Amino acid sequence: MADDIFARLFELFNQPGPINWKLAEEVARHIAGEADAVDPWSAEEIDQLVRVAEFRIEPVAPFPVAPATSVAVVDARQWVSQALQRLNYLGERLADWFAGISTGLPLPQMSSSIAGLQLGGLAGAIASSHPASFASGVPLIPSDQLLFIGPAVDRLIGGGDGHQLRLWVSAHEVAHRALFEVPWLPDHLALLFTAHLGEMVPDPEKMMELFESNPDAMRDPAALAALVERPESTSEVDLKAFLAVTGGYRSLLVERGVGEVLDPGLAPNLEPIAGAAIPDTTSLVPMGLEFCRQIERRFGVEAIDGIWDGPESLPTFAELTDPVGWAARVLLDNDLSL
Repeated sequence: MADDIFARLFELFNQPGPINWKLAEEVARHIAGEADAVDPWSAEEIDQLVRVAEFRIEPVAPFPVAPATSVAVVDARQWVSQALQRLNYLGERLADWFAGISTGLPLPQMSSSIAGLQLGGLAGAIASSHPASFASGVPLIPSDQLLFIGPAVDRLIGGGDGHQLRLWVSAHEVAHRALFEVPWLPDHLALLFTAHLGEMVPDPEKMMELFESNPDAMRDPAALAALVERPESTSEVDLKAFLAVTGGYRSLLVERGVGEVLDPGLAPNLEPIAGAAIPDTTSLVPMGLEFCRQIERRFGVEAIDGIWDGPESLPTFAELTDPVGWAARVLLDNDLSL
């Protein structure tokens, strides 16, 4: 039995290149689940509402909001197939970080396989939990095509107003895409993401024991994450601060652009992302939005829009609840009037 497991592991891990894309896709597809039907009427409305959101958000954003070249509404498995390679900007840095890692396991290409496990787990978790990439805080690069997960949008609607919920989802994905067109943002996210995951290498002996008792665990990031025991680190706190402020500002842009046509009481209940290699944003985005509102109210639109001038303007996690402290550090340094 152990020999058969090792043979399977060897075949799966023995893939060329800095990222084990075969392993990444197997993990992602396993988490995403079976194929599901996409409502064509819902897909058509999302396509139309994306164009409405682009038109309304572009005038209120401090950066260009270029129209997407296309909009696709797919199921979770199709999303994985189309989105996975667009996470390569994260995978490249991750592979570099893990290069030369020594696990003590007699398996080939461990650094590329760990990168594949992490990327596949992230893609699968997004596809199984969320209506689009905005809800994870992670963009797809290149961003010319917007991808939505139709069945997840329908689950989010439930018995609510479908038009309102589809506009809300469309506007958030449009704002998310536009924000991460700021040139330095994707690379900064990749740096934070890599530093966070660099501390999450599973214990090799426990990994082998897990694979022997449960061969399917190699496709289960939650099971692998359980092999890592560590307290919250500085890198994780930095990543949480980034996801909070980018998600909060995205929400602010949606308020500016389509807030007047959305029901004020609209509060979609996004599912927490489970077992992924990135912190869940459901509690972080409200914190980031409140920070953005406070900066805009106290110091003006120019102050909050200027946060995207460079990484030095981003708030720390502590500053998310201390906007005056952020202003003292950032605005005074930039000679802006308080």
